[in-house]
Amino acid sequence: MLPNVNQFFDSLPKKQCSKCGSVMEELSECYTHVCNECSGQSIYPLSFKPDPKYNPKAV
Repeated sequence: MLPNVNQFFDSLPKKQCSKCGSVMEELSECYTHVCNECSGQSIYPLSFKPDPKYNPKAV
């Protein structure tokens, strides 16, 4: 009998960087085996955080 799909994916080991061994975040359609720090890439967050000092009424 086949295991439940969720159980199968939960049983897989965490993705690790092949250079430093740190655990990497799983991303859809991401086939890299080296983390951003080891590859020298800069990742910027996509979420916007407004500046708490900004006051639109003062402008």
